[in-house]
Amino acid sequence: MPATVRRELTPRPVRTLPAGAFPVPLSTLDWLLSRECPAARYVALRDLLNRPAKDIERRKARQVLVRDPFLKDALPQLRGMLPTGAPSDSSAAVDPGTSFVLLLLELGCDADVPELKHATDLLLARWQMVIVDIERGERPAVGSGFVSACRALFLLGLGDDPRLLSAADHLARRRVTSDHAGESVAADLLVLTSIAEEKRSAAVQNAISFCIERARSVELPAMSEDSAKTGIGVGDPSDLLELLRALAAAGAFRSPEVDAALTRLVARADHRARWKLERPVGVALPVPLEREGDLSRWVTLRALGVLQHFLSLTITGAP
Repeated sequence: MPATVRRELTPRPVRTLPAGAFPVPLSTLDWLLSRECPAARYVALRDLLNRPAKDIERRKARQVLVRDPFLKDALPQLRGMLPTGAPSDSSAAVDPGTSFVLLLLELGCDADVPELKHATDLLLARWQMVIVDIERGERPAVGSGFVSACRALFLLGLGDDPRLLSAADHLARRRVTSDHAGESVAADLLVLTSIAEEKRSAAVQNAISFCIERARSVELPAMSEDSAKTGIGVGDPSDLLELLRALAAAGAFRSPEVDAALTRLVARADHRARWKLERPVGVALPVPLEREGDLSRWVTLRALGVLQHFLSLTITGAP
């Protein structure tokens, strides 16, 4: 035998876009449904497995949601992070408090959580004058702070509020005319698609179609390699995964541009269809959620949700 043996490591093959449904190993599903992360378990049951609200497992998961280690420590910090009073500039960028609200909503919280009920009242009060201006027929310049607040308020259950529907119409017209609109359509699209279809005005429907076309023809082909890194976006700037999530929320169909973007997303997964947190969370958190560079349940849930819409999912390794 030779005195030394040279060991050569063969890199794992890069994942490619499958011809059919995207395969998810049963071990990955078990990881997402693990009781060590109650919030991820609840969101996986609700959004990935599409369990109905009356499903006993989903109900149990919702009951223990706030016992999640992160939420248990983070929720008491929300009140101190929320801004008070009207913004000095209605076109300002999203503030950390609103970004934190969006993150908590992503983690399964809702208006039944007392801290978020308080946040609902504060956000409405903060943007009241801007909404009044819109209702009067004025066209105030608004930035990502207002867009993010509208998105949070829709997710907090105010989808029937005529004030917010007027605000959505304003954002829709602004986007189509590019009047003070942000660079990416993702944030606007996530607001507009939060409105129930029967509540959408003609302006909102037109803006959704406009955003889908712009995302496909302009934004997806121009996404940089840095923007393709996976993360948990809760404000500007939008990345590849958030733009794909917005397209999925809008019910967009596949196209060559979408398939190219999905290929880039799939290539970042490991052999068990799990993704890493490759970029910092879009807000400074009072306690850490996940470590950058580690496998991330939350990024994986986001990515699988996108693939579920465009490709559908199939579970592999099941007995």
